[in-house]
Parts: sequence; C-alpha cells; structure tokens
Amino acid sequence: MVSEAILTEVIKIVRRAHDEILDVYQSDFSIAFKADNTPVTDADKRANEVIVEGLKSLTPTVPIISEEEPIPPYQRRRSWQRYWIVDPLDGTREFSNRSDEFTVNVALVNDGVPILGVVGVPVEGTIYVGDVVAQRASLHVGQQTTPLQPVMDSSKLIRVVQSRFNTSKLNHKILNFLRVEGYEVETISVGSSLKMCLIAQGKADLFIRFGPTHEWDIAAAHAIICAAGGSGIHLLDGAPRVYNTSESTLNPSFFACARDPATWTQLISQSIP
Repeated sequence: MVSEAILTEVIKIVRRAHDEILDVYQSDFSIAFKADNTPVTDADKRANEVIVEGLKSLTPTVPIISEEEPIPPYQRRRSWQRYWIVDPLDGTREFSNRSDEFTVNVALVNDGVPILGVVGVPVEGTIYVGDVVAQRASLHVGQQTTPLQPVMDSSKLIRVVQSRFNTSKLNHKILNFLRVEGYEVETISVGSSLKMCLIAQGKADLFIRFGPTHEWDIAAAHAIICAAGGSGIHLLDGAPRVYNTSESTLNPSFFACARDPATWTQLISQSIP
C-alpha cells in the first residue's frame, strides 16, 4: 500500500522537476549524445538530480533506477522487492524539437509490477497519477483533480495511439489488417509516455510498440492504466509485462490497451503471423 503522504510528496517532486525542465526549455539549450547515441540535455540531468534526491529523502531504504544514473548490475537488483524507476525526461527528442510532448515518469515497482505511477507534463503543468492498490487514477491540473477511466465499450472504432518517430512497418500492417476485419481505425500521433496516458484517460484504446524502449519509459504509465481500470501492458503473446527479470532493462515488443488483451493478442498474431 502506498500512503497518501508518499503520493503527495512524489507529486511535489515531479512538479519541482517540471521547473528544472522548463528553465532549460525556455533557454538556448544544447544537445549532447550518450554512448548509446540517445540525446541528453541539461534538462535531463537537472530533473534527475531533483527526483533522485527527493526520492532518497522520502524513502531512504528504497533503491532507485534512473535512466540518467548507472544501472546497478542484475546480481544486485534481482533481490529488490520494491524500487523506484525514473525517466527524468521522457521524450528528449520531442524536447529538442520543442514539440511540448515530453514527460517526467516516476514509478514504484513491487515484485515486478508497477503499483504507483506519476507522469508529469511540464509544459501543460498537468500530472497523471495511478495508485494500483487503491485502484484510483486521476489527472491533476492546478488545484483540480479529475478521475481517469478508460473506455471499455465494444465499439468497432479503434483509436490507436502511435509514436511520431518510431512507427514501424509492422504497425502499419496491423492497422491495415484491422481495417480489413471491419474496424474503423483512427490514429493519434503523440510523443513520450503521453501515448499510454491517453489510454488511461479514455482518449485512446490501443498502443503497440516494436523496437527498443526501456522499463523506465513505460512503468509509470503502466501503473496509471491499471489503476484506472484498464488492462495495462502485455507482451505480444498476451503475457503481462513483468519488470526487473534480467540484466537488460530493454522491453520486448508490447502493447498497451484499455480492455480485453486476449482479443488484441489474437488480432496482432493474425495480422503478423
């Protein structure tokens, strides 16, 4: 169980990260590249410092995995029951292109399952929150809090959210198959973990991702979808996504959905046999 006090403090930490990110965003910032050729800016580093220091102060005994910190070897973290996983700035490419579609992702994982997710959208000043144990998800805009709930109907309209930069030929093949099967397919392109937050918000039904992502990219939004009553994130064979099971933090191909993962597993397997 996550206490209300901890949740409140995590939201405050994410808001402080927003301030650091926006300070850089409003400047003439430079872009560097890490060893894996992914972009990084001062905003990533400053947000990371605020979040890591805040979480260490809040829960001193709970370890932290962050994209911007050295990843502990699996031999050490395999014994972790509970840990924080952080992406201080998800969507650095969107940040660099000034598209505004970047987020701050903080999740608490317990026994391989995200149980708390907080996703902040710095430019909008909004924060998505999901407490899986309490089965409560909400969108915080200023002092207003709105409950989140995915759409769970059986409509033939499928709203598929997709990346602006990483949509593959397999994604297009699946969309074409759905149309042949009689579904009306609407696509929504957006960056960062906002894609999955839209599912929790009832504004999208499905997100399918092929290609490399890391656990910190999806864990917070995973918790938010589940807390809102959605089906969460699954591997293409339908198995639920479980975290911290190997040396690598890379995700296999996966899909996130509002409802009925068994149906999506079947449709995806039929479209890309």
